[in-house]
Amino acid sequence: MNKAATVFVVFAGLLTIAGCTNAVNGKVTGGGTIVSASGSGKANFGFNGDSCSGKVQGKFNFHDMNYAKDKGGVKMNGTVTATDHCVASGTGVRYATDCTSCAGGYIIKLNYRSTNPGMKGDGVATACVKDNGQGMKATSSDSIWIRANTGPYQGYYSAGNVQGNIKGHSCDS
Repeated sequence: MNKAATVFVVFAGLLTIAGCTNAVNGKVTGGGTIVSASGSGKANFGFNGDSCSGKVQGKFNFHDMNYAKDKGGVKMNGTVTATDHCVASGTGVRYATDCTSCAGGYIIKLNYRSTNPGMKGDGVATACVKDNGQGMKATSSDSIWIRANTGPYQGYYSAGNVQGNIKGHSCDS
């Protein structure tokens, strides 16, 4: 194998290892707005998720009134079923596939119910929320992505920088 090919193989292997992320129990809270998935207007959200005790609890609300406006938008109210703090490979207690796309953040899984009368039904959604610090100590804006995996909003995806706040909490406190 020539030198360039060897460097590529080593580099690709390092990227693969760096991309592997494990999960530990976590607690995270937050709320605010992001730009609507429609590209115009805002989507509002608020949540709390906690798995520190080993028992998962929390709520998640999301409303993107500008997406599919003719159908009343995306309105979901959910119960959190998993809250995983995504940590560097080798430091977590279990491997979490979703953590690969949420490194350093928190994966929240939820069962939701549509509160939009025009889009009734239940489904499952996944969100990644990132706390990038508070005030002057922030390294960048907090961020969120949310994806509806099943149900009336299946295929919906929105992501952006948060106007508001996301706060990761230590399980020790």
